[in-house]
Amino acid sequence: MARRALIVVPDLFFATRITETARALGIEVSEARSDRALEVARLERPDLVILDLEAPGDPLALGRQLRADAARTATFVVGFCSHVNVALRRRALESGIDQVLPRSALSAQLPGLLAPERLPRSDAGC
Repeated sequence: MARRALIVVPDLFFATRITETARALGIEVSEARSDRALEVARLERPDLVILDLEAPGDPLALGRQLRADAARTATFVVGFCSHVNVALRRRALESGIDQVLPRSALSAQLPGLLAPERLPRSDAGC
């Protein structure tokens, strides 16, 4: 079964970089706007969700919803934001987001983060 990632990143250039890196590693990628991301996650059951925590809408609420949805508990959720936004990082971790990285660190660590052997299986426990 191919690994899947859901990208919730409104910055087209950054989303494209993430998508191209993931596809090069053999990971199926979907993109969604914040207002449709939970619906897409429920339908596609991604192994990984990458959230822009500074995107319009309420990405923290999406993180809480992903954690509250029993079908999503095996999904690993990574958020990213500006390195100076320490308060947002703390709130994101409290909301259930598994890992929060500065945007620059996400960019630098992307291939390792997306490596298929590192992704949890979304069907674990289902």
